[in-house]
Amino acid sequence: MNYVNGKIITEEECQPILENIGQMILSTLEKPPLDINLVIEACDNLVKNIHQLEAIKRLPELGISPLLMDIYLSQVEQMFSAQAIRERLATELGEHYNQPKELTYSYSKARATQTYAPLGVLFHITAGNVDVLPFLSLLEGLVCGNINIIKLPKEDMGITVSLLDELVKLEPAIKEYAYIFDYSSRDIYAMKKLADVADAIVVWGGDEAVKAVRSLADPNTKVIEWGHKISFAYATMSGVSAAANKADTESNQRNNALEKLAMNICLTNQLFCSSCQGIFLDTDDMQDVYDFCQTFRPILERVSQENPFAFDEGTKLFTQARVTLELYHKEIENRGTANRIFKGKDCSITALTDSNLEPSIMYRNIWVKPLKRESLLGLRRYKNYLQTAALICSKDEHDELCGKLLKAGVVKVSDGFDMSNYAVGEAHDGVFTLRCYTKIVSAKHKDDN
Repeated sequence: MNYVNGKIITEEECQPILENIGQMILSTLEKPPLDINLVIEACDNLVKNIHQLEAIKRLPELGISPLLMDIYLSQVEQMFSAQAIRERLATELGEHYNQPKELTYSYSKARATQTYAPLGVLFHITAGNVDVLPFLSLLEGLVCGNINIIKLPKEDMGITVSLLDELVKLEPAIKEYAYIFDYSSRDIYAMKKLADVADAIVVWGGDEAVKAVRSLADPNTKVIEWGHKISFAYATMSGVSAAANKADTESNQRNNALEKLAMNICLTNQLFCSSCQGIFLDTDDMQDVYDFCQTFRPILERVSQENPFAFDEGTKLFTQARVTLELYHKEIENRGTANRIFKGKDCSITALTDSNLEPSIMYRNIWVKPLKRESLLGLRRYKNYLQTAALICSKDEHDELCGKLLKAGVVKVSDGFDMSNYAVGEAHDGVFTLRCYTKIVSAKHKDDN
């Protein structure tokens, strides 16, 4: 689905727009800049009524469970209320981000004014593993005053266009600042045309996606990478013991650290960069690893059954078949080794002897590996891939282990449940997004020229 200048357009109508998009953008830039306050007000009004939007009601079609949908909507309501956006702008760009700063040159004593400005034109190439990501990326570009071109992932199902259309109805001035296209990534001609008019390409995806974009972009086009990251949990024996002992009542069971980690694994199906792919255990004894797997398997299995896959039947069967085949291959590969697979209903835990960081096979199938705390800094070899770590330990161990994880390159330490949740003002991959989408400009006073 394509959307240009406030309306849905056909594939045939896209071609002349693609050929003339540079001129269309120049025409917009000739006009007064987009009033950020209008964007903020429109976002605020949109999220106030977000539960009633038809696009949101269609989210279950993407396989989103009711609980995850509630989490999503509460985060979007929080992130894009007027108060939250202004707080975020102040946090990321400085408290006086909207006030020009006066400068004086040291030798000539001439004066100049310095201020924040939009980066210009952002070409967002978004991934399909996070639902509603294209729209959220678009909003971040808009609140900085940029013109935004969105290349949709095939999994979007029209959600982004529907949400943008609602936003444009609230504030028509936005329509010239948002283009949406569903060109395939293999359409090199279209991708190159869109990249050529961009000041920056915002790419969400793994190494191959980033590599493809770098080959697409001209040397003078900035590339902003939200690349592939891997997140995990780190657990100590005392932390596991405390969590297991706490689960003596249903109320405590729902709030212990292992339960929270299982919730992240099952709600996200391990599809996000912030999802738990596996668990490192503070031990060098594989028997401890096996015992932990035996402890965690019934918890993961129960949480999985309480939060069944929200896919349609065809997608569910395909996913289960793929996972079954991969687990079968792992069983064959691991024969005669100390590696073991602990299977549950719609989930599994693979105990591995190495301490390498790697993605899981996802969809509630995790690995558990030994990694003594003295070796935590060895994770630095994955420094560009590390994102979130859930820490399961006793209170007197927390500060030491948190410090080690951050020094290793992790950018967020959390409990299991909040691994994939967002707090207003929190950085993304250790970087403030809005700083990436703006630039600082200065102009000498006309009287001093």
